Amino acid sequence: MLHSVKKVDYVEGYKLKLRFENKSIRIVDLANLLKHAKNMFTPLKNIEYFKQVTCDGITISWLNGVDLCPDVLYKMGKPLSPRKTTPSRPRRKSTSNVSSL
Repeated sequence: MLHSVKKVDYVEGYKLKLRFENKSIRIVDLANLLKHAKNMFTPLKNIEYFKQVTCDGITISWLNGVDLCPDVLYKMGKPLSPRKTTPSRPRRKSTSNVSSL
């Protein structure tokens, strides 16, 4: 399946929140990928550099040219659970038929 990343937000550590073309929102943790990273991935170990991630509407990338396959990101990502909303309490119906005098 061909996916594309429409939006990226930094979360914390090496985690990113990605919004895909199908409206799916997933959290991707790239810590394991960067643990033994070499070459072009080395700058991404610096958290301030990592935070400079951008999205071009297809995938995510950094200024040094590193980009990642959106399909791989989709598979790696953990779906973000929809927020649970607490149901509103039903209004209490008045049982009094006495009108005020």
